Amino acid sequence: MNIKPIVLLIGLLTGCSLIASAQKKDTTALKQVDVKGATAPLPKKLSDSILVGTVTGTLKDSLHNYVLRSATVTIYRAADNELVGFQLTNNYGKFTFKQVPVGIPLKIIGSHVSYKDSEKKFLIPKNTKTIELGTVTIDRTDRVLKEVAIKASVPPMQMRGDTLEFNAAAFKLDTNAVIDDLLRKLTGVTIWADGKITVNGRPISRLLVDGKEFFGGAKIALQNIPKNSVQKIQVYQVDKEKDPAYAQSEVNVVLKKDKKKGTFGKIGVGGGTSRHYQADGMMAYFSPQTQASVVGAFNDINKTASSVSSMMEFNSFKGGSNINDDNHSDFRRDGRNIFRGGGFTMSHDLNQETDTRKRSNRQNMLRGELFYNNSSNTIISNSNTLTSLGTAGNLNQTSSNTSDNTNWGLRSNGSYSKSYLHGSLYASYNFSSRGANSKGEQMSNSFNDDTQRQTENRSTNNNSNDGRNFSLSLRGNTNRYFEPKTNRYKSANLSFAYTFGADDSNSDTRRLTSFTSNVASENRNFDRTYANRSNSTQHTLNTNLGQLLDLLIHRNRIRWDISVGNTLNVSNRAERNDVNDLITGTVGQYQPNTGLTNNSTLTTVNERPSITFSRSFSKSFENRFYKSLSFYINAQAEAFSQRNTALQSVQNIQRSYFNFVPSATVRHSNDQYGNYRAEYSLNYSTSVNYPSIFQIAPLADNSDLNSIPLVNLKLKPTYRHGLNFSYDYNSQVPKNDFNAELRLSAAQIERNITDSVFYDALNRTVRKYVNGKTNRNFRYEGNLNRTIKIKNHQFEGSFESGAGYDLFNSFVNGQDYDTRQASWNTAARVIYYLSSTWSGGVGEYYSGNKTFQGDLSQLTSYTWTTNFGFAFAFPGSFFCNTKVNFNNTKSSAQADNIYYTIWNADFGYRFFKNASGEIKLSALDILHQNRGLQNYVSNNTITQRTSNVLTQYFMLTFAYYPRGFGPRK
Repeated sequence: MNIKPIVLLIGLLTGCSLIASAQKKDTTALKQVDVKGATAPLPKKLSDSILVGTVTGTLKDSLHNYVLRSATVTIYRAADNELVGFQLTNNYGKFTFKQVPVGIPLKIIGSHVSYKDSEKKFLIPKNTKTIELGTVTIDRTDRVLKEVAIKASVPPMQMRGDTLEFNAAAFKLDTNAVIDDLLRKLTGVTIWADGKITVNGRPISRLLVDGKEFFGGAKIALQNIPKNSVQKIQVYQVDKEKDPAYAQSEVNVVLKKDKKKGTFGKIGVGGGTSRHYQADGMMAYFSPQTQASVVGAFNDINKTASSVSSMMEFNSFKGGSNINDDNHSDFRRDGRNIFRGGGFTMSHDLNQETDTRKRSNRQNMLRGELFYNNSSNTIISNSNTLTSLGTAGNLNQTSSNTSDNTNWGLRSNGSYSKSYLHGSLYASYNFSSRGANSKGEQMSNSFNDDTQRQTENRSTNNNSNDGRNFSLSLRGNTNRYFEPKTNRYKSANLSFAYTFGADDSNSDTRRLTSFTSNVASENRNFDRTYANRSNSTQHTLNTNLGQLLDLLIHRNRIRWDISVGNTLNVSNRAERNDVNDLITGTVGQYQPNTGLTNNSTLTTVNERPSITFSRSFSKSFENRFYKSLSFYINAQAEAFSQRNTALQSVQNIQRSYFNFVPSATVRHSNDQYGNYRAEYSLNYSTSVNYPSIFQIAPLADNSDLNSIPLVNLKLKPTYRHGLNFSYDYNSQVPKNDFNAELRLSAAQIERNITDSVFYDALNRTVRKYVNGKTNRNFRYEGNLNRTIKIKNHQFEGSFESGAGYDLFNSFVNGQDYDTRQASWNTAARVIYYLSSTWSGGVGEYYSGNKTFQGDLSQLTSYTWTTNFGFAFAFPGSFFCNTKVNFNNTKSSAQADNIYYTIWNADFGYRFFKNASGEIKLSALDILHQNRGLQNYVSNNTITQRTSNVLTQYFMLTFAYYPRGFGPRK
């Protein structure tokens, strides 16, 4: 094993550690908090040797003597008001703190909505290391507390109705800290490596800022808004009244009154070795009513983006200084790519509601986005394909390709959303325009070791194409509700959605093909042009009416809920294909190819009426548990017709089908408040896949020798039966977050559409789609995720695995073969965080697949990757980040394993006031080992492909982060 990369890596980490140690001498480390314990941000000067005390007690109403649940209890040092710990009382008003300092004066403050704060001083004896405070009473706000001193304070955490609130002022962080740093300090809140947020084990569906989405992504808010702009963090559930078992949790960041306007952004440029370059910029503005942003970037280092929000995420203020930073060159991408892109977004909130919690449920929002991108690349690739023909030997094919490609796209979209008290309305449009130019050359050689036939195929393709797409969507719903004044229900559970889409495209191609064989009489040459024009329209209307029995029967005593719905889809597509061949013996004179020139019009209609029966059972105990069991039975029919008229008579096809496609679901949830939540689901479904015109009656282009299609007018639709099981588990114990998912699926596909492939004497592939035997497949996916928080240390572990198995038949040279395909993948990762300063991780990833095709072939490929990452970020100063991937790949197409290592590293320094300036040195593919290697396995064929890829370079970048929150001083 080559130890040089490891030696270099150890040297790099040692250097980072020395710098970090020097920087850390002047810092104050913070320790984390648990709702049920006594670990909150603790100052380093409190030695761990005295954090051994325990405090218990009960909080009660001073007048009625009943216990107060979900009240906030906070412990401070009496001398300087340093926060020691906080938590909420349980259902019996009790609290228990652990790891509290002994032998020093402390004070405990109890607080609750509609009550005055109650303060009590105490000291934990060093000999007993425990104290029982007994009953701590608290007065309502209309009474004067006589026995205890009252002091206005801001509790770190409190319950307001059904909303859990964290007060940002109670947490002391670095002046440059952002919301991401604040959330990591909150009890029960976990930000996972993939960006997912959980609170007490429950996943967060949305993160809002003042009741609104913040530029379309949680990451943008987390890594750009400073902590000192935040007043409080709210956590609550939505849609709990509709179905408590499947209520969604949201986090709402409430900004301070003087911080509700702000700007933030980035301007960066960089240059590197091998003449590499990059430049990017982003500027965003927000206010209580408006959000606007503009972005732009260009580079030649394989950094691309598909939207304004993704560019904003890449240019976040807190980015590039942790091991989860994904704004790096994509070394897996083929070729050397040049990217240019930019755009802007704007949204305006017409809602006049000032309560941020109510604002999130009363949307009245206008949004718009415009994004342009242009990319170009040059790809040089080589491939080796081995095809097993059984007793007919093996077909060996080698291919080399060179292509120059340029692509551009312009996308615009806009939407309006309006939420009412008992309904909602949403309208949107999307428009895109695209274009591409490509020029490619290919040379392939085939050799049959049985017939000894050897052929060579050379082709040159020049293509230009463009197109436009437009869609319009309108949807809305009304909700049935109870009117107390009339003591009756009103309205109905009605929803509708209509979508219109239109597309047109143009493509012009010239293909030169030269086919030669060791038998001279079989040589062929083609000079062919293609002019393809197409346009299509599509209409989709979906309607649903729920609680039908309640509408028909005034006092409905039937416990089943019945809903009816219908989905109608009508599409029309017109194509004109003009194909011409060079007239032999002339220069630039072409004549129509009557076998490929074609005009066609395809009309499809698909309608799916349905009726759904559902029933739910539930059992609950307040603040203890909630259990539910639901059944859904959907009786659905599907009527499908397709009508194609074409110049080529073989494509004049008209077919109609009618099928019954029922489904059924059973769901169970078990929510043990404060302990765990488990969900189970079992679903049975059916569906039909209809063959397309191009599968039934393709037009054979004899210049494409790699795949010559044949007509099969007897091709029939497939009918699929599917069974899916899912299990989700989320621990709600705040300190140690744990969640698990399991997905199992099995399917049986009748009349499976498969390949019937013939390899002719010239090693050409002739292919026809046929109905084979019943296909059976099985899929498994699962993951386990766990975090352990010990003071200011956090350990995060994850394990993922998946497997698939397919059994089907296919035909090779007329012989039927049963094929078995197996695939599997496994990933394990451990990450360590020390506050917001250090992070490190190690991971192992494996993926592979294997194909058995009777006695015809047995093909295998797999890839192992070992990943190591480390990051250090001293607040407002030095940071470094490094990642190493050790790769090992093997396939049946190669004799030996292939090893290569990708090592990237960043070193940076933040300067200026508020760390707004940045200089960074990036070293990419340090060992110069990147290889563009891919393996593909399919039926009786395995391919190994290599291509030119981005390799080692070093780059120095400068960036400035303009930021301003609140009024200008």
